[in-house]
Amino acid sequence: MNGHLFKLKIITPSKVFEREVTHIRLRDESGFLGILSGHTDLVTAVPPSLGYYIDSGGKETFIAVNEGILQVKDGLVTLSAREVFESADAARLSETIQKEALGRSAAETGLSRMLKGMETAFIEKTVRFEKGR
Repeated sequence: MNGHLFKLKIITPSKVFEREVTHIRLRDESGFLGILSGHTDLVTAVPPSLGYYIDSGGKETFIAVNEGILQVKDGLVTLSAREVFESADAARLSETIQKEALGRSAAETGLSRMLKGMETAFIEKTVRFEKGR
């Protein structure tokens, strides 16, 4: 590790934040990759995976990425993803991911029911319209 700082910008649909880091390690389709200051420019897809970064104080922070794109350009590292979760504690990160998944599952079930109801109402109205002709 060379210890030189660079900016890590994380973009999700709900927030944008930056960290000063010395190292980031994530997985792409070819395996794990590590990025240090001065890394060559690149763009790669990040599947749902776990990784970590080391901040300016030397503290390791674990991150969970729910699909995204990692770009290194002119010394700026940008991670754009559906969701990114951070924690200094891997066990706590796992708990957070599980809670989010359970919440999402309940919300998706409710949305699915609502869409099914809308579809049924649309079909019924279409049938009534056709019969009225």
